[in-house]
Amino acid sequence: MLEVKKTSARHPQSNGQAEAINKTLVKMVWAYLVGEQDEWDQNLGCLAGAYRSTPNESTRLTPNLLAIGREVRLPADVIFGRKDMNAEETPSYACYIEDLKDNLHSAHEVARRYLKNNAKRSKQLYDARQSFYRYEVGDAVWCLNESRKVGVMPKLQKAFEGPNLVKKKQSDLSFVIQMDRQGRERLFHHNKLKPYRGENLPKWIISLAKKL
Repeated sequence: MLEVKKTSARHPQSNGQAEAINKTLVKMVWAYLVGEQDEWDQNLGCLAGAYRSTPNESTRLTPNLLAIGREVRLPADVIFGRKDMNAEETPSYACYIEDLKDNLHSAHEVARRYLKNNAKRSKQLYDARQSFYRYEVGDAVWCLNESRKVGVMPKLQKAFEGPNLVKKKQSDLSFVIQMDRQGRERLFHHNKLKPYRGENLPKWIISLAKKL
């Protein structure tokens, strides 16, 4: 069954895979058009094809190989030829399917191994840069105030709002925060929270924290 997971608002780091491909495509479009922005969308097809045939830094394999079990024929392959294009024997349907399954299985095993090592390295680098505070359910917190009022300079607004209550811990970095006594909830990333150090907590936080 497909599980849908939400990411915290205005925090692109929570959706890293989508943001990474968007960032890469924007760089490719910019480099390809050399500053010209007319009809840029007409070039997305060839740029996407170039991306899919280029080995990924994390998996060391091309998206084509991981998705369809083989490399696609590029224009240069059609013009100059490629070894596997000149095969004398055409495999049977059963052999083709079996080879395709083996190729996909091998490619995915290699990709998982590289992704695991890359994720471990990325986590070490991220943890080294972060001042980490471990929030728990029932903690009182300040939440970054990202709302903007018309006619009011953002720098003159309160940087944080609260105190609020940690209602649910989705991971070490994502938390469901109850914003008021009416039960309004929002999802926040760790770096948009600060621990509440005061003693004058609202009664609804004290009451609800005892039940969690």
